[in-house]
Amino acid sequence: MQKAVGRQDVPLSAGKRSTLSILLWIAVSAGWLVSIFSVIEEMCLATACRDTAGFSLFGFNMGWFGIAYFSLILALLWLRNRAYVMAWAFSAMVFTGIGAELRLLWIQKYVIGGWCPLCVTICCTLFISALLLLIEKIKEAGSVQGRGKNLLGWMAVVVTMIAIGLAIAIVGVKALI
Repeated sequence: MQKAVGRQDVPLSAGKRSTLSILLWIAVSAGWLVSIFSVIEEMCLATACRDTAGFSLFGFNMGWFGIAYFSLILALLWLRNRAYVMAWAFSAMVFTGIGAELRLLWIQKYVIGGWCPLCVTICCTLFISALLLLIEKIKEAGSVQGRGKNLLGWMAVVVTMIAIGLAIAIVGVKALI
């Protein structure tokens, strides 16, 4: 009778990927929760928060838009290992959000003149998610020979999605006044 020795057949990178995946879930979930908090006006009493609430994206309240956005990327995160296109859609949504956040941070700094702690936290969750995706993609590319082209294609999509997110925010974010 043979004795099971353990899970020695699992490569070391699988454990690291699992850790990256868990951290990704935490970051995206935190963004979703902070978006919910941003809808509750009493959660932040800073002047910059009230001023930030005076902006909308194509007429939609930023807090509600954030909840919808993070709900969508949570669904894509859940589905990304089931279909290749979902992994690409998830990455595209995260990096589009990064582009939009660049504009939103600019508005806070130069238009409002103050920082909304909730908005900055949401921005940080997106930047952490993007960094985790980048680390994950680099580890994938290094593990299989000939995948460098895939990494270059992915990076081109990243840059494109950041530009699209920035353009959408430039056109769509308006003061409610």
